[in-house]
Amino acid sequence: MMTGLGKDFRYALRQLAKSPGFAAVAIITLALGIGANTAIFSLLDQALLRRLPVKDSDRLIVLQSTGAFSGHTNSRTDENFSFSYPMYRDLRDHNSVFSGLIATAWTEVGVQWRNQPELVAAELVSGNYFDVLGLQPARGRLFVASDDVVPDANPVVVLSFSYWQRRFAADPSIVNGSLLINGRPFTVIGVAPPGFHSVVMGDTPDIFAPMTMKGEIRPGLTDLLARNSRWLNIVGKLKPGLSREQAEAGINPLWYSIRADELKQREHSSEQFKESFLTKSHLFVRDGAKGFSPLRTDVQRPLLIIMTMVGLVALMACANVGSLLLVRAAGRIREMSVRYALGAKRARVVQQLLVEGVLLGLAGGAL
Repeated sequence: MMTGLGKDFRYALRQLAKSPGFAAVAIITLALGIGANTAIFSLLDQALLRRLPVKDSDRLIVLQSTGAFSGHTNSRTDENFSFSYPMYRDLRDHNSVFSGLIATAWTEVGVQWRNQPELVAAELVSGNYFDVLGLQPARGRLFVASDDVVPDANPVVVLSFSYWQRRFAADPSIVNGSLLINGRPFTVIGVAPPGFHSVVMGDTPDIFAPMTMKGEIRPGLTDLLARNSRWLNIVGKLKPGLSREQAEAGINPLWYSIRADELKQREHSSEQFKESFLTKSHLFVRDGAKGFSPLRTDVQRPLLIIMTMVGLVALMACANVGSLLLVRAAGRIREMSVRYALGAKRARVVQQLLVEGVLLGLAGGAL
């Protein structure tokens, strides 16, 4: 059987070589259909399907809140996904349903190394960020809880693996070296593992810095300890055996308690505001296996529509190539008649035609 297939492939190559115009049109048509589907599906996979490359990603969750808010939001995400740093610490330190809660916030910083400045993407993260995600360093070490305690007291950074390769040519000596970030020296303590970018879908930060270094990473903002400033997002990991529904029921008494204390610190609040701030407030535990992205719902429908459209393009390409093959087959009636006259069986002829189609498909896919 394999000998027969080998002969069929060699014969198919000779036949296509005799008709280069037909072969080129068919292969390019298939390549366009396959390429469009590959590109859109890659985006769909990254945005909607792929889980984070971290340990126990199925236990990851994202926190979302409802209820009135008094203050300001300094975040690019919806304020319902944004929290203050004191709120994050209270939830992290006093909950009984999560094995860990991490905080993250996106920003940009000026980096200077060997007198070469550039603007790069950065992510402010809590000290337990890499530990909760179960990640190991590619070089050096990653943050630990003690790196994120005292505000503006620990100028250390972790490089992303791609940035380490691109900017520093994967030089291991950069670990324990120094960078200027916004004009201040920071020590590079390690490099994040390859394949991991961020818990935020679509983000590719070049450096990670401790959350308590916000004053240096975001100069001019002194709201780290302000409860009325919401600017970070919270991702957590469920304790083994707990469902998201159980975690949500377990975390909300703590949420109401913290909100009640915050309400006491306000003066002259109306009854309507009190009801909206506390009574109608709720903390939701959302699925975080695919990372944090409040925009996922917004992009899901457009991506599925585009995927359907390029799928139709692929069907049209197949139909066009099928039509070309039928026209070509009409010109090969004499060849087929001779084959049958010499004793060829129908299955053998069909196999030869299928091999030619497979060869065109492989060429289109490769292109």
